[in-house]
Amino acid sequence: MRTLILLLALSTAFPGVADERNIDSSELPVGIHGFNGMLVGQVKTRDAETGKFTLKVQAVPRVWRNSGAEDPSSIIGRTVEVSGVFGRFLDVLVVTRPGDTMEFECKHDGEKLVFPGELLRKVAPYDPADYPTLPEGFRGFVGTIVGDIQKKDAETFELILKVSNVLNTSDNSKAKKPQSIEGRSLMLAGFWNRRDAYHNLRPGARVRVGVKHIGLRSEHLTVTNNPQVLSADAKMEMKKETAGVEVRDGLNSSQRGFRGMLVGRVTERDPETGSFSVIVDAVPRVWKNNQARDPRSFLGQTVNVAGVSGRLIDTLVTTRKGETLEFGAIHDGGATMRVIEELRKVAPVKPGDYPTLPDDFRGFRGTLQAKVISKGEGRWDLIVEVTRVEQNGEESRAKNSSAIVGKQVMLAGFWNRKEFHGSLKPGDLIRCTVEHPQRLTDHLSVTNQVGKVGQD
Repeated sequence: MRTLILLLALSTAFPGVADERNIDSSELPVGIHGFNGMLVGQVKTRDAETGKFTLKVQAVPRVWRNSGAEDPSSIIGRTVEVSGVFGRFLDVLVVTRPGDTMEFECKHDGEKLVFPGELLRKVAPYDPADYPTLPEGFRGFVGTIVGDIQKKDAETFELILKVSNVLNTSDNSKAKKPQSIEGRSLMLAGFWNRRDAYHNLRPGARVRVGVKHIGLRSEHLTVTNNPQVLSADAKMEMKKETAGVEVRDGLNSSQRGFRGMLVGRVTERDPETGSFSVIVDAVPRVWKNNQARDPRSFLGQTVNVAGVSGRLIDTLVTTRKGETLEFGAIHDGGATMRVIEELRKVAPVKPGDYPTLPDDFRGFRGTLQAKVISKGEGRWDLIVEVTRVEQNGEESRAKNSSAIVGKQVMLAGFWNRKEFHGSLKPGDLIRCTVEHPQRLTDHLSVTNQVGKVGQD
């Protein structure tokens, strides 16, 4: 009878204990296997004697670089068991009650989730604002941002920063759409070796800081230099400098000086003034004299364009809202782009129409074999699938030229080879010498040799 009473008391003190003790570690989602990082969740049960606890996972704020998990977020919403709590961390379990929120380091050891050490603590009830997630287009970012400090965590040397704008993007950044972070919050870590600078930061301060996203599956960024706190005057200057980011037709500092080709859907057009607006769907070419640091940040943005004149006006007259235009564009000051050389209607942009180059292939010079996928009529270019890298030229700057094999790429430069271009059809195999003329562009240019395999 006393045993029954004791069991009833335990079930009252720890609601749901019977259900949670039946958790099978083999039921963990495959995406969490190999995980190494931080978890946050609401405690269901805990046992200080065995060093175990169960909790419902609410956030995965950090993923370490050595993590092997393919999809860490797949654990969110699951109730899991964690074992291996030891030493002084057992004291945390003793004072933890069901319903409390725990943040802790966690590792999947091949069979189950274990606590490897370093950090295990009770925290405030879960608030999504404390654990912001990154936009997909921002992952892999390296560069400088400006933002306002919202919260600090002196124990972990982290802070939550609301980003006002992206100042610049580094050449080795992998972010496809850096500006997607603007207006959103992120977790910034890595202040362990910058403690003095961290302690001088205050919530509400606006800072300029270099950051990098090391773990593509993690939601945190790491600082690369000491944040610079902007004075009231500096804030005003920054606001003036980047005011264009806030409006539909503005250009931010990383877009100014653009030279290249844009493709986008028409939202407005005025043949009388030679102007129009588009939502940019592709940036197929960036010319050698380009000065913009981040041309791809135009994607999804509405830009105003002026300077349409002469024969190009006819294209504007026959274009309707919603149709797609491709045009040469330059920015030489002001809030608008200017049309130069080309303006023509094209088909709506579909996936694969404007492939992007692998970063490790950028700067390549050499000889490729490729299969023709499609032809750009009137543009004298091709979409090809690279089947082989025959030779790396002496001046090639590609880190890994084989990264292009099996990938599609836009091949341009057939202005002086129009007859050859006209003879090609999808499926033809060609050999050509090419160069990547501008690190920020996604097209290759043919150089001195081009021909069909077996006929050149």
